[in-house]
Order: sequence, then structure tokens, then C-alpha cells
Amino acid sequence: MMQKVLLDSNMISYFLRGEPSVITELAKYQGYFEQITFSILTYYEIVSGLKYRDSRKLLTIFEELASESEIIGFDQDTAKITSEIYCDLRQRGLLIPPIDIFIGATAIQHDLVLVTANTRHFQIMQNLKHTNWMNHS
Repeated sequence: MMQKVLLDSNMISYFLRGEPSVITELAKYQGYFEQITFSILTYYEIVSGLKYRDSRKLLTIFEELASESEIIGFDQDTAKITSEIYCDLRQRGLLIPPIDIFIGATAIQHDLVLVTANTRHFQIMQNLKHTNWMNHS
């Protein structure tokens, strides 16, 4: 049985660009789960990036994908986990972009495996399960 995942922004970008390994993994995943899941912060990153590049076609495709997806909001419980991760990383001298900490905390809060190509930022978070669909064949 496959575990439910949270897609990081880079995985959605790879999907929108037609990256074969991500499309293959997503097709396998949809054999187990009807919807893909991502954070409201990933929604923000994708929409703002596509609007900045004035990529209307991809924005339309993404909005259609988002309307059929589970988008997890940011709540107080996730904020508490985010602050714990931030303090741990800061004490260890391992600062990364705050949005990555928010996304990692969302995966931890909802017991999801984070799917990301940015393993360098996420492998330092304790209690976070992650995988990289770009490494799959």
C-alpha cells in the first residue's frame, strides 16, 4: 500500500513541464488516491511564479489541477510544528527558506511523505519522511 504524499512546489513544476518520471510516479499514485495533495504555500509559490512569468497556459492548467486537488491550509497546530523545526534548525546552524519549513511542517502535521527534488533542505528536518520522484525510473 502506498502512503499518502504531499507534493512540494518543485514536483508540481516538473509535472506542469511534462517531466516523464514525475508523470509516471503521479500516475502510479493516482491508482491509490483520487486526489493529489499539496500545501496552500505550494499553491502560492506556483501561482506567483507562473504569474510573474506571465505563463497563462500553465496557470490555467495548474488552476484546473488545484480545483481537483486537496490543498492543506496553514493552521495553528502546523504553526507550532513550524516554530519547533525553525528553532531546532537555527540551534544547529542549518537555516533554510521559511517556506520550506512551513511545507515540511505541513507534511509532519498530517503524517504525509513529502515528495520533493529539494532533499538537501528537507533531509535535515527531524521526523519528516520524504522521497524524490525525480530519482525514480
